[in-house]
Amino acid sequence: MRVLTKPSFEDAKELVSAAIRNKQLTMLVGSCVVNYVGRAGSVLPEGERVVMLKPDGTLLVHQRKKREPVNWNPPGCEASARLGEEGLQLISKRERPKEKLLVLFRSLKLAASFELVDQEELYLVGSERDLINVAFNEPSLIEPGFKPVEREKQTKYGMIDLYGVDRDGNGMAIEFKRGRAELAGVSQLKRYVEELSERLGKRVRGILVAPSITSSALKLLRETQLEYVQIGRPPTYTFERVMTRERGQKGLGEF
Repeated sequence: MRVLTKPSFEDAKELVSAAIRNKQLTMLVGSCVVNYVGRAGSVLPEGERVVMLKPDGTLLVHQRKKREPVNWNPPGCEASARLGEEGLQLISKRERPKEKLLVLFRSLKLAASFELVDQEELYLVGSERDLINVAFNEPSLIEPGFKPVEREKQTKYGMIDLYGVDRDGNGMAIEFKRGRAELAGVSQLKRYVEELSERLGKRVRGILVAPSITSSALKLLRETQLEYVQIGRPPTYTFERVMTRERGQKGLGEF
């Protein structure tokens, strides 16, 4: 790891060039102008920004606010650094499609390079499929006596995420939402329940499973005698469950 505070342009260029050769991550902080030429064109006037150059060629330009980069070039681009009359130039380009991104630093506060060791990939935990799998394997988390029968049960209105029966033999149509449940989810569940009850000739309970629910959706659940199971996920690597229950009662140009 190398870290230079208030570096000269010459020292910063040497650091960036070495990092590119050694496939290290580079971070530059300073006042810069950003120009893009490609399928369109853009100019970002001078301001202080954080610029990251990753070993795979990704270049990201971040301002002081918001999570998304204000400008960027994707993986696979070729990067280089050179000295110009106005300061340090960081150039990123690719051929297909033909694009160039120029970051012209006119002052620098920080230049750093890092060797990051990370072979892991992101595994999404907490998707609707995860929720369905957990409920299928641990049915008591929906309610004691629940017996899962079929995933993605077909109806004329679409697929029910999980179908099963309760301890009394009543059908249970369960719809999962990985985010906050809203009115549309309740209406969807209501259609499933009505269609299944008519087709099967027996009572079918409808249960909406989600980490949270809007007040308007909860009100509609009460009115339609549907049910809500709240499932939250603590921020851990293992998929754990915390479950509470509500049953409707309370609910610059070229370069």
